[in-house]
Amino acid sequence: MDVPVIDIDRDPAAVGREIDETLRSVGFFQIVGHGVPTEIADGCWDTARAFFDLPLEAKREIERAPGGLYGYFPMAVESLANSLDGMGPGDLKESINVGWPTPPPGPYADETEAALFAPNIWPSALPELRPATEAHFGEMQRLSHRLLSIFALGLGLDAGYFADKTSRSPAALRVIDYPEQAAPPEDGQLRAGAHTDYGTLTILRQQLGRAGLQVHDAATDSWIDIPPVEGAYVINIGDLMARWTNDRWTSTLHRVIDPDAGSAVSARRQSMPFFFNADYSQVIECLPTCVGDGARYEPVLAGPHLAGKTRKAVA
Repeated sequence: MDVPVIDIDRDPAAVGREIDETLRSVGFFQIVGHGVPTEIADGCWDTARAFFDLPLEAKREIERAPGGLYGYFPMAVESLANSLDGMGPGDLKESINVGWPTPPPGPYADETEAALFAPNIWPSALPELRPATEAHFGEMQRLSHRLLSIFALGLGLDAGYFADKTSRSPAALRVIDYPEQAAPPEDGQLRAGAHTDYGTLTILRQQLGRAGLQVHDAATDSWIDIPPVEGAYVINIGDLMARWTNDRWTSTLHRVIDPDAGSAVSARRQSMPFFFNADYSQVIECLPTCVGDGARYEPVLAGPHLAGKTRKAVA
């Protein structure tokens, strides 16, 4: 299995063809030439690290409400393996989840969509977290639309095909802290259990020098490392994009391990994923260029699919 690094600052049609070939075999690649200003990415990254260094009491000021999607998620409250109906223990991580800085106006289809656009909450102890995070959120939205335009070309569609289907995407930015672990984990406990992403597109910034992200190679039933590359973002598609493309593209199982598990002390790690999805009421059905011998799936609504997976993963 090859997880390539692709420069997207080239002819979009040529990049689209390369991405199409990659996603037919593995749902992951890395990109450079993305144009995200380093100072904006670093500003969000560094300010989030300062948040995780706060005392637990200060972090819990913005702990997510029961059933909520945004705010602080303490250690082990989420088990991503459960999204695939596993019964894994809580993941060894804490995180901040952030939605749209300025949510699109209603009306919303139902209470679940309204929750996806609920206001964010911010810690009084670190007021700089909000502007730093909102700036990076905006860059990720722009990059997501650019990538989907390239995706469309790779699928033989007009470059603007996905634009009106993702204009109200219930996107979310997450910054994840994987603290040092002095005690051994429970049986089967990982930093992030094996799972596929739920939606359309994920953009991930990794920490240089800190391994841990792995993708599953179904052909060999083995796990392959995705090493951090300076200046690169890891890109993967989720279940809905695989469904949209009639499995022409692959939503690949992945996980985060602790390479130092079993050592006296494990190294701390941080990551920063952005999840971009189709509009809540968008019908996901086989794309016209992906029908082949026939559609494999019944049409589904994007939002309820996303919400159902999320509820399974979070305690």
